[in-house]
Amino acid sequence: MRRFTIAILFALLLSGCIKGVNPNEEFHHRLIMNGRIEQGGSAVVMLSQSMAYMEKYSEEDFRDMVINWSKVTIIHGDKEEVLIGRKHEDYPTKYIYTGTEIEGIIGESYKIKVEYSNQVWEATTTINEPMEELYDIEVVAVDAQNYTIEATLPATKYPCNIECAMAESKYYAPTLFGSYAPSDTPRRITINRPMDNLIRSDYNPYFLRDEVVRIRINTLTDFAYDYWRKWEDNFINSINPVFPSTSNPPTNISNDGMGIWAGYGANYYRVVIE
Repeated sequence: MRRFTIAILFALLLSGCIKGVNPNEEFHHRLIMNGRIEQGGSAVVMLSQSMAYMEKYSEEDFRDMVINWSKVTIIHGDKEEVLIGRKHEDYPTKYIYTGTEIEGIIGESYKIKVEYSNQVWEATTTINEPMEELYDIEVVAVDAQNYTIEATLPATKYPCNIECAMAESKYYAPTLFGSYAPSDTPRRITINRPMDNLIRSDYNPYFLRDEVVRIRINTLTDFAYDYWRKWEDNFINSINPVFPSTSNPPTNISNDGMGIWAGYGANYYRVVIE
């Protein structure tokens, strides 16, 4: 019997989930990872499992698929660190794995190994140098209630993407149309509201007066850029009833895993909407 799978790309926060079709196999759970390491920072990893496609689902359904008990190891050269799992309400999985000993270094390579349910998944990434600082950042009124943030993105050697966190949340979610290819010239860009809910049918790309927006701009590897661009396309298609998304983003996770393990060169900004 053909079954459809639905990937809980918890870190991607789609308004709906990406539906991957596999006509040749019965449904089986697949590990899904969203893991990052940036220069000067430790790894942060979220883990979950795919679930069989249902016509209706809730955030509680997704929470049941979160993996809370696994061994996650970061390997850098001859040094290894087992990450510590802990509850964290700011993150969509409400549970993350973090470290304290291995920090990201520009140009270095980092391997992750996840051991769970007698299986092993692995991936490797590198960290590119951060881009130059944004400039000419300004808040622009769309109407009496809604605002956008505009800025000038300098020339970029590497692809990059933009994430935002609202108020004091620790979790940075991707923004809509927030991925950019390398460019030899500066570009004027618009920063949209982050997509920060697992299930969202009323996504509004604008910010509201008095909100505090924290912005993170990441330089990406070529794979990470392809991944986030594909994710962005899927987000847009997921809210299109005529051409819904039916594919998953690429992955660098071994053993039939899904998701991404990536290194980022990161810069941070804080903007008050006023």
